Amino acid sequence: MEKSYIVKRILYTFFIFVVVVTLCFFIPRIGVEDPASRYYPAQGNMSDEQYEVIKELTREQYGLDGSTWSQYVRYIKGVLHGDLGTSYQSGSPKVADLIFERLPWTLVLSVSTLLISLFFGVLIGAFCAWKRGGWQDRALMNASTITTAVPSFFIALLLAFFLGFQWEIFPAYTDQNMVSNFKWNLDSITMVAYNAALPVISCIIGGIISYAQSTRNSVIAVSNENFIITAKAKGISNTGVIYKHTLRNAMLPIVTSLGMSISGLIGGSVVIEKIFNWNGIGTLFLEANNNNDYPLMMGIMIFLSAFALAANLVTDLCYSLLDPRVTLGEKR
Repeated sequence: MEKSYIVKRILYTFFIFVVVVTLCFFIPRIGVEDPASRYYPAQGNMSDEQYEVIKELTREQYGLDGSTWSQYVRYIKGVLHGDLGTSYQSGSPKVADLIFERLPWTLVLSVSTLLISLFFGVLIGAFCAWKRGGWQDRALMNASTITTAVPSFFIALLLAFFLGFQWEIFPAYTDQNMVSNFKWNLDSITMVAYNAALPVISCIIGGIISYAQSTRNSVIAVSNENFIITAKAKGISNTGVIYKHTLRNAMLPIVTSLGMSISGLIGGSVVIEKIFNWNGIGTLFLEANNNNDYPLMMGIMIFLSAFALAANLVTDLCYSLLDPRVTLGEKR
């Protein structure tokens, strides 16, 4: 991998991050003269002078004093130092603290979904490619068509209705005591797994089929290469040819799909979290939106964008390692 390619990718990623921070800063301020105005207390018996002092203190507390451009420069400096501002919530907690408090619970769903989907998707996709044209292959194609048309939140609603309310196999709503009483022991971990069952199942159905379809197409594309024909001529079993030779050389599209999944790892389950009342970052963002908590909304969007950009950067670098021909707009 050329160093120039790495430097270009890093600079490009940083540029996009600055653009994202700029948009997150200015968009909530469109049509709003003072974002902190709704947090001024009612005047009551206060004089106009006292009320102005309260306004100025509130603006200063949330970094809204001074011109818009001075606020922007101050905010950029804070973001580069890991300070995403102060939330409007009671007690004025730091935005970063609220995000990292909810982050582990979002990762419980997203990482579980990713690992299960990737493992079973690759195995099923390779198997269907091996059985190309058989009923297994046709079943995968039909399932792919269905999951493309049916959104994951609709599947989540069906699972919540039947498995949650009707048959009561899994909880339809998350037990809030799971978060407050969590400890690193078997009982707590079992409770988390029990409550996470329906959200994870809602996501892995489409995830498994998506990875399986991508793997199947990639394996079929590679299966006619000369080195695969040579491996078959040597008497290697079909299973060995598929899982040791073909699948290894069909990893590039799978890595691309994996990178896209990782980039949306945290922010991709907002609706699912809301349906099952799961205390993750998605639920936190909806709460911030309902309460007009601008700093918290901005902080969450910047955090999700930074995570997605970092994931895409790592994916690009891994892609170039797997295929040295990958370049960034360079002539071969």
